[in-house]
Amino acid sequence: MNLITELLGYIAIATGFFAITKKEMQAFRFWHLISSFFYIIYGVFLKSSPLIIAGVIFCIIHIYHLKKLKSKKNNTTQLL
Repeated sequence: MNLITELLGYIAIATGFFAITKKEMQAFRFWHLISSFFYIIYGVFLKSSPLIIAGVIFCIIHIYHLKKLKSKKNNTTQLL
């Protein structure tokens, strides 16, 4: 493995650990989305389908929930 591939793996791990330190769900989902994105790139470098597939699925789930949280927040502010 080359240095760039290793670095991408460590960045993915670091952003994942950073995500779990977040108390607010929106911040957690955002940082875990970033982590999943790095796992996808890492999986491409390794030619690892399981990493790529899991990363894509996590990204889809987090994007869906982030949009849901955003629309819920917008609906709440409109009611005020």
